[in-house]
Amino acid sequence: MLMKNMKALLTVMASVTLVSGLAACSTGTGGSNSSSGSGDGASKPAASSTTSTPAPAPAEAKKQEPISIRFAWWGDGKRHEKYNAIADLYEKAHPNIKIVREFGAFNDYWDKLATQTAGGNAPDVVGMHATYVADYARRNTLLDLGQYIQDGTIDVKNFPPAVQEAGKVNGKTVMVAQGVTMTGWNFNTAAFDKLGVKYPDYNWTWDDFIAKATELQKAIKENGVWASVDGSGDITGLQVYARQRGKDLFNADGKLGVNKDDMVAWFSLWDKLRKIKAIPDAATSEQYASVSLDQGLFVKGKVLLANFPFNQIPLYQNYIKEGEVRALRRPTDPKGKEGEFIEGAYLAVAATSKHPKEAADFISFFVNNDEAVKIFKLEQGALGSTKGNDTIKPLLSPPEQRTIDAIQTSLKTAGQLPLPPAGQGAVRTLLTETAQSVAFGQSSIDKGAQEFVDKATAILNK
Repeated sequence: MLMKNMKALLTVMASVTLVSGLAACSTGTGGSNSSSGSGDGASKPAASSTTSTPAPAPAEAKKQEPISIRFAWWGDGKRHEKYNAIADLYEKAHPNIKIVREFGAFNDYWDKLATQTAGGNAPDVVGMHATYVADYARRNTLLDLGQYIQDGTIDVKNFPPAVQEAGKVNGKTVMVAQGVTMTGWNFNTAAFDKLGVKYPDYNWTWDDFIAKATELQKAIKENGVWASVDGSGDITGLQVYARQRGKDLFNADGKLGVNKDDMVAWFSLWDKLRKIKAIPDAATSEQYASVSLDQGLFVKGKVLLANFPFNQIPLYQNYIKEGEVRALRRPTDPKGKEGEFIEGAYLAVAATSKHPKEAADFISFFVNNDEAVKIFKLEQGALGSTKGNDTIKPLLSPPEQRTIDAIQTSLKTAGQLPLPPAGQGAVRTLLTETAQSVAFGQSSIDKGAQEFVDKATAILNK
């Protein structure tokens, strides 16, 4: 998966320049991948136990014919309960509208949505992600929501500029943030306390990171325990690193934005830690790469520093009973630029929707209604709305409080990535394979860097 004063930080945040994008969905090597879920279906569990009275139905709704809006999302059983409860609230407030629910596990969801979209049968309201939005937007399959923002159907006045910008493609708003997050570094206070090592400063540099990992490894006396995970195969980390060097991993044209020198520097950073045994050996990293969160290196206490989305702090804390899971921003380059960017989950309207205004109204309800945000809380990260975050903060557990503090603090310096190209998934896999090859000693850093650049360029030029 820090905050001094929530309102003060939100005021500052409104002046900065999300997401995307995997994890709200994706994680680093310290955890697990996107949440899994039950199969697609339209049945819905019992409504939320909320006792608040929903807003009365608009007068005009009584004059309208009954309509149905299809709403699709990804997630697990717990997420389905929350989404269904919010849809139930909307139906009570709008008795002429029925929300037909379609949901499934992350990978299944995107496979089905691609098929539905190609057939012109996409749901009216779709869960969207920064990693996927470019492909849908470029094919004009998502509705431009600008008209509904202008006429007040969708209320984004409490959404900071950076969060609003994250929902735009080529200047058009095609999605509205449900939740925003950042992927950063995290540590367990108890592990540091036992070693007598001072906690890292939230605003640390790459030199600080290497120094702290070195200090930790010297203090660790137990075999099979390391200071940090091996982040050489972390594509989000590489994206941040490239931005700090004034580049983007993928430039605005969808081509590779880094060169061999950039990749040599990246792999060398991790090789330095590997040589002093401050990160796991290649075989151990590979062994734990795909395990569930509760079986990962960080939860098992085998690494003391791990990179994962801040909204997963409460999940990790559920399994870590001693100490607090706390967040750190990505290490910075004092001589470089800010590298962090907004990630998160969004809602969009299909261009083929027969009820676009009602779909837009449902989105606004989902992200703004007081009772809805109390149900949703931090399901996909900090809420896009500052007012919504103020509403839910008193309801949050200490780990959830730390989550929202970390996200809101990081948003102060976060920017926005160029839209990811169609081949970004293949490049992600290539980075993992190249990093493993270097870690196992099968490729030199120089050879690995050149091969990554050559193969990634070929992938993106297809």
